[in-house]
Amino acid sequence: MFDFPETVADLTAVPDIYHGLYQPVEVGFALDPALAEKLDVSGLVSALEKERGANRTLEKELDGWRQLGPTPEEAWQQKSDALNAELSELFEAVLTEKDAEITRLKASNTEFLITSRATEALLAAGALPELLMPHIRAAIMVVEEAGEPALRVAGPDGTLREKSDGVPMTVADLVSEMRASAVFARAFDPTGNRGSGMDPAGVPVRLSAINGHNQWAVNARIEDIATGKVAVSL
Repeated sequence: MFDFPETVADLTAVPDIYHGLYQPVEVGFALDPALAEKLDVSGLVSALEKERGANRTLEKELDGWRQLGPTPEEAWQQKSDALNAELSELFEAVLTEKDAEITRLKASNTEFLITSRATEALLAAGALPELLMPHIRAAIMVVEEAGEPALRVAGPDGTLREKSDGVPMTVADLVSEMRASAVFARAFDPTGNRGSGMDPAGVPVRLSAINGHNQWAVNARIEDIATGKVAVSL
């Protein structure tokens, strides 16, 4: 392929059909100026080199993105997904920990509610909490009523018990029922322990005794302990 050089020393290097495109000059022959201008691609070569340089720069940047993902958008999506997964895992761990703490606190509050109310009812009836507390706890369950915890008596089948008038049975009702039972009556003070040290007939009343290791019972009768109405056994 003939490249049409702008000048030649002689026309021997130019195909015969192109001789007419060259004109004699002081030294050799020169290509027709109008044709030479049309064939000048120096500007195109410069623009092409500039474009090639820009492409090489973009290719390097693209290679950097390709290490993270096929495209910048996909790479960002992958990073975003990974961050969301990490945050979700962290949130689930914190939520699990909080749920466990809430469960523990609910169990602790339930324990306190049952023990304190049962102890109060047993002491008011002149019973020994240490003897009857296991039976009371086995029959008591905590339910939610109007958003508040409430103690209710459950039967052997787990259903809530009611009194003859249809009103839910209370802890005090259960204690009264146990006092009337031939099995549990022996755990109650026969004189009723009305708190004065003497019954209405003038017969001395046997003092109640509280196990010193039962902190709930001690707290419930702290005033009676201070006045000597209740004894603390160790």
